[in-house]
Amino acid sequence: MFDTLKLRKRLTELEEVVSDLTRLVKSRDLDWEDMRARCKRLLDRTEKAARVIKSEQADTDLATQPEGGAEENGVKISSGRLLTPRQMTLQQQILLRRRA
Repeated sequence: MFDTLKLRKRLTELEEVVSDLTRLVKSRDLDWEDMRARCKRLLDRTEKAARVIKSEQADTDLATQPEGGAEENGVKISSGRLLTPRQMTLQQQILLRRRA
């Protein structure tokens, strides 16, 4: 009779321990998922910022190319630039303000 009471008590203690551990594991899983989501958001922001910087550098590189174009066999080849020198200067100023 006493053995069954002891066994029943041990069984309830074990069930409590298992339920506590289960709750702990679930909370850790939620913490991990939250941390993973945060890291993903940070990575996305970093990639977006890198794309913006890269596009600004490309704009700057295009604006600093020599004016006019090359001449091949007496025919002038245009560089495809559509901005006047004044417009290019203004564009450079705008890009510098955006960086600051």
